[in-house]
Amino acid sequence: MKKVKFTARCSGIGSVYNAGDTAVFPDSVADAIVSAKKGTAEPFEPAPAAKAAAATDKSDDGSKPPADDAGKQK
Repeated sequence: MKKVKFTARCSGIGSVYNAGDTAVFPDSVADAIVSAKKGTAEPFEPAPAAKAAAATDKSDDGSKPPADDAGKQK
């Protein structure tokens, strides 16, 4: 992945970037933007994902959370 800083207006399918905008693209897309002289690119390393406590199916005391009854008819 590369972070691109646009130096000129660049438009594509569904997106328009103006000079001064920044965005992250796959390497091949970033290289195409640079070769079209629409921007400059530098490597981009995303931050590691934070581990969410809610991602587990157990609560802090080790018991399982109650079943979600939302949307069920009684």
